[in-house]
Amino acid sequence: MSSKTRVALIFGGVSTEHEVSIVSAASIARSLDPERYEAVYVAIDKTGAWFLGPGAFETLKSGTPAQVERVILSTDPKRRGFLHLDSGELTPVDVIFPVLHGPRGEDGTIQGMFEMAGIAYVGCDPLSAAIAMDKDMTKRVLAQRGIAVVKGTCLNAWMWKVSSDEVLHEILNTLGFPLFVKPATLGSSVGISRATHEAGLKQAIETALGFSRKVIVEKAVQGALEIEVAVLGNNEPRASVPGQIIPAGEFYDYAAKYIESSTDLVIPARIGRALAESIQFIALDAYDALGCTGLARVDFLVSDENCYVNELNTLPGFTSISMYPKLWEATGVPYPLLITLLIDLALQRHAAQDGLTRTITLERGLGL
Repeated sequence: MSSKTRVALIFGGVSTEHEVSIVSAASIARSLDPERYEAVYVAIDKTGAWFLGPGAFETLKSGTPAQVERVILSTDPKRRGFLHLDSGELTPVDVIFPVLHGPRGEDGTIQGMFEMAGIAYVGCDPLSAAIAMDKDMTKRVLAQRGIAVVKGTCLNAWMWKVSSDEVLHEILNTLGFPLFVKPATLGSSVGISRATHEAGLKQAIETALGFSRKVIVEKAVQGALEIEVAVLGNNEPRASVPGQIIPAGEFYDYAAKYIESSTDLVIPARIGRALAESIQFIALDAYDALGCTGLARVDFLVSDENCYVNELNTLPGFTSISMYPKLWEATGVPYPLLITLLIDLALQRHAAQDGLTRTITLERGLGL
């Protein structure tokens, strides 16, 4: 029997970040230490069907299942792994690395499934993942902690449908232009627009509502530096050196992240040491405020020495050009070691969770 740890890479998914997930997973697959790990590939197509096997990547690329079998996650903690729908056989695994971005991947949904299954997994727990995925809730939690966030407001699809004029009036009176409009529950800069007039604001809100039922409208921070910090750890997390995004366009949108090569990623960021240390401290504070474990990337807008936390990404991109692994590489943690550390953190947290008391002994019966 193999002594290697069996790691299931789950990728694809039903969100708009499906394609990014595949690229991230392929990068991780190439960097898994073959001496320590045995990889199991699980692809989720855009309909939500799960496929396991060596052909998982090709299945998503071609749309035709090949060298794979349909599976579901076993929710029996005594049979940790994936049940094959045709045969009923079990492919056991020790830990899951969910390389899923966006809704149902990093919003606490699938993390809840892993908790029900009693299996170790990389990344944050359901609660912290859900909060971080919702930009509105993130801002509320951070503000409660005393961490600076950009001034803005939130609206939902129902509010926009029944009182769009009132919503616009309130936004224009309290915020003014320019504004950024974002889907509240998406990542990778999907659906984000910059608005400089009322007609543009209406269109931006309509666009964002096409991706999410809730929308964030924020005051643009003029001349802001876009700074990112990678955080790694459970009880004693570490912060990487800060990195700086210098987008070729107006802001760091989806195309700049994954398609174009004109955006500059400057690591370490071109800021002073004192400011860099302050940003690292705030990143760790924000990570703790949301109850994160495993990993997260904390994104900042920095203007005139004011540091605003823009968002936390609990399952950031792991492509060859992604900031999270690049930040750790610059901090002295190469990509393969980073993958190993994340898996170790997942197993450590799971062991601690398994050690919790689940029964109580009473001197007197419950009277049942």
